[in-house]
Amino acid sequence: MIILVPAARRPLLEGRLRVLELAVDPVTGDDRLHWHGYSYSIDLSGGILADYESEELDQVTTQIGEPYAVYVSCQSMDAARAFLRGVLPGLVGLVDTNHYEILQASEFLTLIERRPDWDWRRQPSTDLE
Repeated sequence: MIILVPAARRPLLEGRLRVLELAVDPVTGDDRLHWHGYSYSIDLSGGILADYESEELDQVTTQIGEPYAVYVSCQSMDAARAFLRGVLPGLVGLVDTNHYEILQASEFLTLIERRPDWDWRRQPSTDLE
């Protein structure tokens, strides 16, 4: 999953993540997080934006202006939900599910609270009732 915020809010997002006590992985150079029994790999470089198609980047820019992006990888949906519940509250930005959907962070948080069993890898938000 990818968390996108306006570039001006980069320090806010990084601050939220760094307070969780990230550690640098000596192999990948990415930040690692061990939190609430889960393990995460986090790329704070913003380089994930290079993987976006131009129309996706246009969509993001239209919604939040110049973006900054954090790529988060974890092993389970439970881990993803725990992370997002800890990081998204009050965040102005977007969540890219990495499965063809980019949603407002607040909307995404509402969906995972309402539908705790939702697997966004297999079911788009538009299919939820």
